[in-house]
Amino acid sequence: MLPPVIIAATAFWVVLGAAVFFVALRGGPAGVRATLHTEGRVGRRVRLYLIVGIFVLGLLVPLGVGVSNADHKARTGPAGVTLTAGETAGRTLFGSKCSTCHTLRAAHAVGRVGPNLDILRPPAGLVVDAITNGRARGMGQMPAMLFQGADAKNVADFVAAVAGR
Repeated sequence: MLPPVIIAATAFWVVLGAAVFFVALRGGPAGVRATLHTEGRVGRRVRLYLIVGIFVLGLLVPLGVGVSNADHKARTGPAGVTLTAGETAGRTLFGSKCSTCHTLRAAHAVGRVGPNLDILRPPAGLVVDAITNGRARGMGQMPAMLFQGADAKNVADFVAAVAGR
């Protein structure tokens, strides 16, 4: 079944095409005005229906787009990976504290202090350990206890799911 947005967009273009066709058959905008103004009650009804129809389409099309985009693909990771709710929360947490130091393409992070997680591709257990205990190797210093409990697990699951993809 087609998404409602595609149906609404198609209906909009069909109505617009029919309106252009109607205008062309009546000899342009002047012919349409003359037809609508000389027909009395029928012309007034057609005008009313056209105005109401345009108004309704003007409301329904943006509403349909808004409803269909409500998910806004927050749970879609790189290479079509669908993230769990925990991994989606981990993406947000990673962006808040980890992206300034680490590089991870899935989070649009380009930090240069910590290791490139796309190259390293650490398992979730190693990420939880690094978040809990911190690291003091190389040029940077990763503080301990950046996240705790479920937050640490969510960040680790996110990194493990998307690193290197």
